[in-house]
Amino acid sequence: MKDHISICICTYRRNRMLERLLRKLALQETDEHFDYSIVVVDNDALGPARETVMRLKDELGLDITYGIEPIQTISAARNHSIRLAKGNYIGIIDDDEFPPTHWLVTMYRAILTFDVDGALAPVHPFFEKEPPAWLVKSKFCERPVHRTGTLLMWDQTRTGNVLLKKDVFDEHQLCFDLKYKTSGSDKEFFREAMAMGYRFIAVEEAPVYEVVPPERQTKSYYLRRAVLQASNERRYRAPLLRGLSKVSAPMKAMAALMVYTLILPFSAFKGSHSAMKYAEKAAYHASWLLAMLGIDLARKRSF
Repeated sequence: MKDHISICICTYRRNRMLERLLRKLALQETDEHFDYSIVVVDNDALGPARETVMRLKDELGLDITYGIEPIQTISAARNHSIRLAKGNYIGIIDDDEFPPTHWLVTMYRAILTFDVDGALAPVHPFFEKEPPAWLVKSKFCERPVHRTGTLLMWDQTRTGNVLLKKDVFDEHQLCFDLKYKTSGSDKEFFREAMAMGYRFIAVEEAPVYEVVPPERQTKSYYLRRAVLQASNERRYRAPLLRGLSKVSAPMKAMAALMVYTLILPFSAFKGSHSAMKYAEKAAYHASWLLAMLGIDLARKRSF
């Protein structure tokens, strides 16, 4: 029997982007190695994506399962999509991304070639219009790219471009932790999976592209994102701190905050992209320290 890949998508009020993604998924090459289907979980109780999904299901002849997750957290939506999946492989891609035609087959071959439990690949930015110069120079939209075959650590993971065996979920009833309401559940999932012995590699040749809309091309967006990331990182790193690290970690964060705050006024002479880099780092460490004191600035994601 052929392997079957369930491509899981969580969506929230992004019908135009979702339509672009589904049209690209209809063009995926399989080289007759596997079959695939799609799971779309709408993270809005009103189900605004239903019409788009059903229309494209008929038009493109796609095998799509549609579900609604009323609890508006990404971890709840991800878990719902995994429950609806029928494949022995799980692909995960975000609703604001889209892949080239060779995406899925390249990821699949890499898992077989390296005999691992899953593969993660790059996410590159896609600008529909020319972005601000400061955003390009700051490289806020760029993520690290690892050489194919690199065995990844848990803090190098995310779920924007993933293919993994369904057994990773099923053998130990692993799921995305619901206490991570805004972000961070993906890293926590991979940390737990790796602790159980599962292995995941990078695949450089299977990128997907993330649409960067105008609302993500503002300075305030990246400052808010830094606050959110730090608050969540503090949450999933806290249980890992042992001994002196419980003291040294906040001391390092305090020192970093002081350094970045002092440099910030002078960095503006190099341009707004430089000032934004240091402002973003200062916001991150300030949020991290406040979270350590029990002041969580990211209880709800509003962007």
